[in-house]
Amino acid sequence: MTARDWREQVDELRNRAARMRHGEVKVQTLEEAVRLADTHGDLDLAFELRDELVDAATFGGFPDKALVAFAWCRAQTKKNPERFDSDSLLWKQKWVVGRLDDFPHISLKQIHDALDDIEQTYAKVDAGKRAILKLRYQTSRDVGDETAAQKYWDQWVVAPRDYLTDCRACDLDDEIDHHIDKGEYEQALKKARPILEGRSSCAEIPHLTYGSVLYPLLKLGRLEEARDCHLRGYPMISRNRDFLACVGEHLEFLALTDNLSRGLTLFEHHLGWALDHASWRDRFTFHSAAEFLLARVVASGRGTVSLRLPKAFPLHQGKGTYETRDLHSWVKTQAQEIAARFDTRNGTDRFQQLLERPQQLERDVSPFPIETTTVPS
Repeated sequence: MTARDWREQVDELRNRAARMRHGEVKVQTLEEAVRLADTHGDLDLAFELRDELVDAATFGGFPDKALVAFAWCRAQTKKNPERFDSDSLLWKQKWVVGRLDDFPHISLKQIHDALDDIEQTYAKVDAGKRAILKLRYQTSRDVGDETAAQKYWDQWVVAPRDYLTDCRACDLDDEIDHHIDKGEYEQALKKARPILEGRSSCAEIPHLTYGSVLYPLLKLGRLEEARDCHLRGYPMISRNRDFLACVGEHLEFLALTDNLSRGLTLFEHHLGWALDHASWRDRFTFHSAAEFLLARVVASGRGTVSLRLPKAFPLHQGKGTYETRDLHSWVKTQAQEIAARFDTRNGTDRFQQLLERPQQLERDVSPFPIETTTVPS
């Protein structure tokens, strides 16, 4: 292959990826372009392509691949600071560091070292203080350090914005999550209003927000609004594995409102993502919600269900008939094993507490039929 041939192939792959929606195919397309650049020793092109791959992998549901691509680019900026612009990676460094605690094999020391590193990096450009506080708050919350989480929350919400601060829609969505964690549902929905009314949005908002507000709306008896958020929100996330945890929120809502057949359809559509998703945290959220759904199915008296589940599923049945108790037991075990890994790493019982959520949800069940002919996709 001549230099012209392989470069034309890279250009074709790159242009094709640019026209694609975020997802697995886009990531694979850019990975092939990276492979060609590496094979032919074009370091500058390999850097550019990996920079694009970080974006595609981050928003396409492959945080592990984003981490690897970012680490490669960061190493190049350190080896050749005059050749590669490290400033181009500043924004992406937030994405990568913010997902580190999704992986239980990454130690707390490694996570805190990465937080210290990004703080030092941002200090060199005299920006990003608010972004760092948000990262430290989210990490503390995720690992179950409530004291540290509250401390960083108090500092984050009053810190001034700068060019490395997340957009206002993203910040607002994270504030909503905080109030939901605290059980402050009225406050959460008040802050969600600009997003739900279409006055504040970004690449992943309102996608995430529609899922977040389902439980608060149900708790406050606003079931018609919750139904509308499900019907609007689920189609926005149904084709992108980056939203696996959000799918879990929709699963939970369908179980809470006794729309069990609809919930089983979502379980059928998305179990494949949960089987191999790199984010253990997102897999936990999905499996935990699926446990509640399947517990409701078992309690309803359905002994078997007919589902088209992936061949990679350990309990796969060629005829597609499954014992509901077996499915429930399997997802429950998955959630328990993931929780144990996180709590061991974190030195807290946060995930053990989250495991108790399905039992606590039983008292919140509010039957509310969703009358549509098909599940949105």
